[in-house]
Amino acid sequence: MAYPPEMMNSMPGMAAPYSPKGAIHSKDPRQAFPNYPTYHDNSVYQVPSPQAGYLPNTYPQAPYATTNSMYQQPQPLPNTPSQFPQRSSGVAVVIPSPSQPHMHRTPSMPTVRHQPTKTTQRNVSTPAAVPKPSAPAPATLQLPSTDYQNLLISLAEDYLAAAYSQASLRTSKDRENSMRLYYKLIATGLACFETLLKKFKLQPQMEASLRLRYASVLYEETENMLEAEQCLSDGIKLCDRYRLFDLKYNMEHLLARVLFKGSPRAALKFLDRVIQDAEAYRHTVWVYALRFLKVSLLLQLSSHQDILSAFSQLKSISAVADQSGDKAILAVVSTLEALVHLRDSSSAESIEQAQRAVALARSLQHDPVVGQISQLAVLTNIADLSCSLQQHDRTQAVIKMEAMQALLESPRDSWHEDGSFLTPVPSQDALRSPNGDGIVQKDSKGVLSVIFHWAPWTDVYALGYLLSSISISHRNTSDGLRSEQMLKEGMRFLDKNTMKTDSVRESISTTASGHTWRQTLRCFFQLHLVFALCTRTAWKDVQDELQKLKDTASSIIYKSEILDIFIQYLEGIIAQGTGHLDAALSIFQRPCFSLTRKLSSPIHLDLSILSTFNSILILRSSSHPIHHTLTDLLSSLTPHLPRIHSTKPLLSAYNIILATTPNPAPPTIVRTKQYLQSALKAAKSCSNNQLMCITLNFMSFKFFKGVVGEQAEKSARASENLARKGGDGLWRSVSAGVVGESLELAGREEEAEKMREIGRDIARGLAEGIVRWEDVEGGASEGMK
Repeated sequence: MAYPPEMMNSMPGMAAPYSPKGAIHSKDPRQAFPNYPTYHDNSVYQVPSPQAGYLPNTYPQAPYATTNSMYQQPQPLPNTPSQFPQRSSGVAVVIPSPSQPHMHRTPSMPTVRHQPTKTTQRNVSTPAAVPKPSAPAPATLQLPSTDYQNLLISLAEDYLAAAYSQASLRTSKDRENSMRLYYKLIATGLACFETLLKKFKLQPQMEASLRLRYASVLYEETENMLEAEQCLSDGIKLCDRYRLFDLKYNMEHLLARVLFKGSPRAALKFLDRVIQDAEAYRHTVWVYALRFLKVSLLLQLSSHQDILSAFSQLKSISAVADQSGDKAILAVVSTLEALVHLRDSSSAESIEQAQRAVALARSLQHDPVVGQISQLAVLTNIADLSCSLQQHDRTQAVIKMEAMQALLESPRDSWHEDGSFLTPVPSQDALRSPNGDGIVQKDSKGVLSVIFHWAPWTDVYALGYLLSSISISHRNTSDGLRSEQMLKEGMRFLDKNTMKTDSVRESISTTASGHTWRQTLRCFFQLHLVFALCTRTAWKDVQDELQKLKDTASSIIYKSEILDIFIQYLEGIIAQGTGHLDAALSIFQRPCFSLTRKLSSPIHLDLSILSTFNSILILRSSSHPIHHTLTDLLSSLTPHLPRIHSTKPLLSAYNIILATTPNPAPPTIVRTKQYLQSALKAAKSCSNNQLMCITLNFMSFKFFKGVVGEQAEKSARASENLARKGGDGLWRSVSAGVVGESLELAGREEEAEKMREIGRDIARGLAEGIVRWEDVEGGASEGMK
């Protein structure tokens, strides 16, 4: 059996932590609220498909009050005699107009000031008229000016924080109203940012930071990518003018992700130009960050050429890091390279290359800087364990499982709530305008570091349960069903910590993406539980668990295609295992399992090969109506022999089929013996008790039927012992009958009858469709249908 790509071939990576994604769509919030004030008629806020990762608040605290002349307070009307009676003295409150742009002042306490007023001249008829003495001007009380910029920034952040804290979105029965409130708060926050950018003259660094924040919210919460692109383009020009390198690179990093939504190839070309500029300026830390981003985007495209380009980018990063002495970056590159090889594990060579990358990453763990990154150590151990599981080396898998568990149980003080971790780059000095919350940050020691987003500790710990269960699945029944217990405990842990993880304040798209990842992980827990129950023929429990798996999968909006393929394959296995062979054959011959079409992944190929195997087992009887298609099915396996020979369980099953299936005539005795020896050797190497049991039972039937001797009894006893350890009721019944026949030939009638009775008792508990009873010398014998 192959392993799920989400766990084995596509382990959670860095820089883009969560590969399965959900989506939530909504109408324009401003259209939903016609009474809400609109600051820009051309702005449209729509809800995007959720994307993993977003740029957090990336602007510094606004400076002291700066105002704009366009917000002048209305001036008092002239104090004309006809409107206002003159007073000799008084005190008036005057609200001053905002100061000019880029001027800073600290508000002071109100003061009372007396200013003389001009004397009013009058023309009178009497020349000797004496002018009245001028009255003193009324004293004024000066109030502090309003800091509109900081006020709008604070309001925007408060609105966004209120939206992100809407935990009721996940639990409220009135979900529609909760979503309306969420998008109303988001729209209000965006309107505040938009007003600041269009109505105020801001300082360059503040404006650049604000544009980055505004664009990140547009990217994360809406589908208005054109406005986000325009905002970032203007911000990049501003940063070029004032040499704000750090903010510029953050904007270019975000702009590449914005472009990737609409045109992936254009985004990759844009990144190439940005990387060249960073290399020309020798901003090495940003060369790392931008190349890692390109690797992440290339892996999302998944074509073979894109995978090769991703490896090329990793080699470029490794060369620069090796020259600069950035050991932590080298360790990240090696670990990521191993994960990519595991994802593309279509051959034994891929696994060997992954193991070499893991060995390099482990050698770097001795460096003090690298050793402090606990997330990287856990990820390296997960990759190492996955290599052993892909090679079906159970002994090494158990050893590496224990090492992984020890790391997961160690103190987790360095784990951040959002799953991010910093990778120090000590060879680089800080750029101008360093940004505290961007892609590049300073760690606690003031060293520049590249930030990677992976997964929270609770998700990684739950993943550890799944990998541990797979590592010991070969001895599930002989170990007190420990593998199944670990799967059930992992699901309980996942459910218990899901609400804690969902309570983190973050955008609805990020929350939805994380929730989808956890639901997908739960599906693979249930999937492996169903396989474990199938192995010991607990068909009633299998059907119950499969229904739970379908219910969980149906709740995922954008689920992995391979998950549906697994569910269909399990439906065929259940039908075949309960004796409904026609239904099983119709499932195994569906187009999704055809070996003549292009398959999406190595796992899809493995399931298609297994479906073909099962179809051959059903059609090998000459009495079957479509027995004539058997030759074509066997021929369809020929192009995929390299994959079969590189996967030990598939190789063992293939040799069993060749030994038991006529093509068109049954194989010779010599060829049959060779096939069975190859099948037994492959099954032993991967510790697959079920395949060993089937092989030994057929060997006893083929070569020791009617033979009296110690060797015949040993072969029958060995198969019965394996069947008992595996817990497979069908093969326990068959092997008990084989042992009984061997004992009867040896003249041990009492022991033979006892073994036959054990076999009959087991057969009575099996599904009716897979057992038939035959009279044998006045008695009854069970047989496989």
